[in-house]
Amino acid sequence: MVPSPIGPLTLTWDDGTGAVVGVHVHDQRERDPDPAFGEPDDGSCAALDDLAGELDEYFAGQRRDFTLPVDPPGTAFSRAVWAALREVPYGTTTTYGALAAAIDKPRAAQAVGTANARNPVSLLVPCHRVVTAAGHPSGGGPGVARKRLLQQLEREGP
Repeated sequence: MVPSPIGPLTLTWDDGTGAVVGVHVHDQRERDPDPAFGEPDDGSCAALDDLAGELDEYFAGQRRDFTLPVDPPGTAFSRAVWAALREVPYGTTTTYGALAAAIDKPRAAQAVGTANARNPVSLLVPCHRVVTAAGHPSGGGPGVARKRLLQQLEREGP
């Protein structure tokens, strides 16, 4: 676990793909059960140390983009949503409908919301940048309060 302003984060890395596969807030609703994470790191995964440092920089307002490869498990549709999420600029928001249109599925806003909520690499794939058509964050993923905090951090700094 890595401490953060939004609560403890569990970071997961896949040696097979050489990529980050999870950044989970401790009490995230859609989080996998702890046994699915595998064995805790014994401190030998330099990539997770690098990611923890990048997250510290992000929360300090010193980083806008993350450098480690990300390869979250998911359906082809979910992966398309997550790829589109990575295109949403730091400090801005988009809607579920606009994201659906961006992946050429203009009638799939609700499905985009489900994929967004199940994003296993939150922060790196910025699900907090997606809001409802009325401009409000919704409750999936890390939760409304955390999404608001992250949006404020990106707009105003720490």
